[in-house]
Amino acid sequence: MQNMAKPYTLGYRAEHLCRRKLQRKGAIVVRSAASKGLADLLAIFPQEKEIWLIQVKRKEMPKDESKLKERFMELSKLKGEYKVKTLLFLRRNGRYEFIEV
Repeated sequence: MQNMAKPYTLGYRAEHLCRRKLQRKGAIVVRSAASKGLADLLAIFPQEKEIWLIQVKRKEMPKDESKLKERFMELSKLKGEYKVKTLLFLRRNGRYEFIEV
């Protein structure tokens, strides 16, 4: 009998493969564990000053690519230029706050 991996395991494997490919391209990769949001991975390319938001799918690309793009329209709406801030979130005098670094 074949070893039937669970969908989560298959998805995790696809994310791990994607992460390794991104790292080979020079990216710093952050994984959103058990993501139900818009992106599974965030790839930061310091040299290029680019950030990629990536939704990983383990299935084959459908013949009708437009349906896939329509399904992920919310993700594509995030394209554009952003101001990037680097922050810490920590306690000062017993209260949590954001501190710019």
